[in-house]
Amino acid sequence: MVLEIILLLVAVMILLILFVSFHIMLVADKKGEQSYYKLIIKWLFLRYTVSKSSISGSDDLARGEVIGKMPENVIVCKVREGTPTETRNLSRDDIIGAETTKKPAEEEIIGLEEKKEGEKEGEKKWTIGKIVHLARMLFHPILKLVEDVLKKIHISEIKCNLLYGFDNPADTGIVSGYVYALRGYLHTQYDRIRLYAEPTFVEEKMDVHMLADISFRIASLVPAVVTFLLNRDVRRVSWALIRKKDIPE
Repeated sequence: MVLEIILLLVAVMILLILFVSFHIMLVADKKGEQSYYKLIIKWLFLRYTVSKSSISGSDDLARGEVIGKMPENVIVCKVREGTPTETRNLSRDDIIGAETTKKPAEEEIIGLEEKKEGEKEGEKKWTIGKIVHLARMLFHPILKLVEDVLKKIHISEIKCNLLYGFDNPADTGIVSGYVYALRGYLHTQYDRIRLYAEPTFVEEKMDVHMLADISFRIASLVPAVVTFLLNRDVRRVSWALIRKKDIPE
């Protein structure tokens, strides 16, 4: 009997989650190194709020910091590891011996250089050209997903102000074409969605200010998400990303 009651409660909870509307309000702001966002989720009589603001600062000092030198071949080092400060007196012979014993072999140096070259190659994998190629492959599936989702949600207000620029002005121009196409589509199809975008060709920049107030039912979004995931191009790209291979042509 108890098991049946638990299963009934779980079934009722799942139905409530699927068919009772969620109300979401979002405020996000990013300007330079400063960022802030506040997210409010309402469901039934419950309310959940998340907010965070951050400012990126300079890197911390190194853990081992030389703060002074003493006469007669003695160096005072200050070590900071989050524990009480330790002060050690090291002779020059100790330092020379440590450098000699810790000097890496030539094979290790070659291995580190090859690893760094491999990391650079991995970093170059996601270039603007490949991102544009990915956008072309997924443009129609994503557009279809956006259309289906926007039809199923109630939009009180969505506004986004975007100021962007890349290190290469040509990349900024390419991205601007897609941004303007999306803005024109949204403005003609939806009265309560406004996207304001301004490119800058003189510096690398990404400033965003966004306001959103929407409500939806999860059950109404399931068909749109399933259709998107079953799309042939989406499956090809997903498989390539999972296997960490290049995006298929």
